[in-house]
Amino acid sequence: EQSIASARASVMVYDDVNKKWVPSGSSSGLSKVHIYQHTVQQTFRVVGRKLQDHE
Repeated sequence: EQSIASARASVMVYDDVNKKWVPSGSSSGLSKVHIYQHTVQQTFRVVGRKLQDHE
């Protein structure tokens, strides 16, 4: 598995009930987000970590 992209981002999830985007987790803020590709199985995984916790 290898990281094919990374960025700092505000991670949001869509609230279907209220029809709006809301911050993911208990607090808002920037996260470091990686997209990993498993080259044998041709699958992808997205991993995000809060910058203040894991910088």
